[in-house]
Amino acid sequence: MKTLLAKLGMTLSSYTWPDGYGWLENLFNVLNPILYAIMAVVGAAGAIYAIILGVNLAKAEDTSKRDDAKKHLITVLIAVAVTIALVLFFTQLLPLIINAFLPTT
Repeated sequence: MKTLLAKLGMTLSSYTWPDGYGWLENLFNVLNPILYAIMAVVGAAGAIYAIILGVNLAKAEDTSKRDDAKKHLITVLIAVAVTIALVLFFTQLLPLIINAFLPTT
């Protein structure tokens, strides 16, 4: 457990990839900026759409429109949270999992 916590503080650049898996380093170096850009775009779009849905929820005169806006708002918040969790998984935890199963010799 102590080693896992120590590894959590490490960055991707400090990993030593096992023989034959050096291509993963190149893959992660290409994917990291792309994934962070996706996270920024989805976060910004989700925030803007959540504000629009909040205004629609506040302006709704009918209960069916209010319920519909509420359902859409919950869906947007869940989608943004799942996207952020997946980006963080691929950028931070996946290298740890790979190193756990393919330790360097």
